[in-house]
Amino acid sequence: MTDLDDALKSMADAEDKYCRAKAYSDGPVEEVFTSRRVRRLLQDMGVSFQTLLGNVVIDAVANKLKITAVVVPNDDARTALIAEVDADNRMAQVRPAVMRRALQLGDSYLSAWPALDDSGNLIPGKVRVSVYGPCEMRVLYDEDEPEKPRVSIQKWAVKTPAGKRTRVDLLYADRIEHYVSQGARSSKAGDFKLYEDDGRGAVEANPYGFPVFHFQGTGLVGEYGTPEHATFYGTQNKLIKLEASHMAGVDFNTLPQRLGLRDAGTPGPSPVDDLDLDDFEVSPDGGSTKSTGLEDRRSKLSSEPGSFWDLDGYRDVKQLEPGDPKVFLDPRAAYLREGSVASSTPLHLFDRTGQIPSGESLKTANDPLDAKAETRKNAFDPTWHDFYRFVLTILGHDDASVTVSWAPIESTDETTKLDQAKQKQDIGVPVNQSLKELGYKAEDVEGWMDTDGGLPQRVDLLAQLGDAMGNFASAVAAGLMDQATVQQVITKLLGDVTGSNDDGTG
Repeated sequence: MTDLDDALKSMADAEDKYCRAKAYSDGPVEEVFTSRRVRRLLQDMGVSFQTLLGNVVIDAVANKLKITAVVVPNDDARTALIAEVDADNRMAQVRPAVMRRALQLGDSYLSAWPALDDSGNLIPGKVRVSVYGPCEMRVLYDEDEPEKPRVSIQKWAVKTPAGKRTRVDLLYADRIEHYVSQGARSSKAGDFKLYEDDGRGAVEANPYGFPVFHFQGTGLVGEYGTPEHATFYGTQNKLIKLEASHMAGVDFNTLPQRLGLRDAGTPGPSPVDDLDLDDFEVSPDGGSTKSTGLEDRRSKLSSEPGSFWDLDGYRDVKQLEPGDPKVFLDPRAAYLREGSVASSTPLHLFDRTGQIPSGESLKTANDPLDAKAETRKNAFDPTWHDFYRFVLTILGHDDASVTVSWAPIESTDETTKLDQAKQKQDIGVPVNQSLKELGYKAEDVEGWMDTDGGLPQRVDLLAQLGDAMGNFASAVAAGLMDQATVQQVITKLLGDVTGSNDDGTG
């Protein structure tokens, strides 16, 4: 079997999984009923009352994954190149979208390639970044080295004079193979032929390395991901069933079923005289309803408010009441709690009309979600490093080391964050480091520090140094230290506190 056969089969086999994941976040979901009759009746009506909550589970994690900066340490020129590529490709929007799609569907892909002009010529210093869903692209991994990508397939439809055709590219670390389907069929390698475009051969050289980057946050390297809300599928099915059943009960509130009780042996009334067969079939004047089949006769039953019904032969009349809403709403609350635990999503994210925890209670409620988000961040981080190193390789910088900075995952209010930062500074953590941990951009922090942003901490340290110098004097008087040693220590400490070098220069 060829790589093309393998890639086409792998993509086709996974399609149902991705369609299901998308349905449970965007809808519609096929409703599940244990009764065939109920399912058939509701499906025939074509009515849906679905409220899907899969996006709550997805966004709970996605909203915590924020990249604040991508830099090459101690290299402003290469950092500027990355910033230019980011600006050209709107990466501030692309990065969160790529990660969210990976959470929604399980997998997401990003590729980079030298940018070309309208004539197909390279544009110096420019890189084109493309985003793909798992139904458009898929990476296959080496059987002997599962963490190593072997080939990637990109598949899309095109219109030609001969009709609709399917284009496929196979992307390797050293080449790209271009194919087009020979007809409408596109499931096997035999359905395709090599494709040559104007000025480009069917096999294109790739001097940069493997150009596709696979984002998935729920498995090991070389595996495919699981949708973030997959653990919520069962809960969603239960909620859909409750909602549909509840709405059927609401219909009974509008058009309740009624019944009449007769004594045994009492003859029944004429269907023309007494039965109100259709509440909505009224006479032109809006009064009594018409009987069925006999247009010139009228029923004695009127649908007008305050009307009196004279029923012959009935001992009693009753109305069948719909189910109590609590029968549906109480289980709904229980199932939401169940889904919250299963998906590690705080319950207050499903219902923001209730009491939202704050302070330490919020931290405790969000601990499972924070731990899950940290795991996803740790899975995405190496892929972002590889992606940006590849971008720099395209730009002619093969040996670049990239640092990706993330906003803090932990959910705490601003006051708590500032208190924690102050405590860290009190034990000696530099001001610039604590500010970066709060999520401020590295370049902003460096600018603040250049304007004596760390002065308050240095003043505190100088005060502590003053106390220490008194202790040094006592040590010299006691013969425990000599004056030269004390002078060296003080000179070194003053340099560290004030930011000066040993020779006194800034």
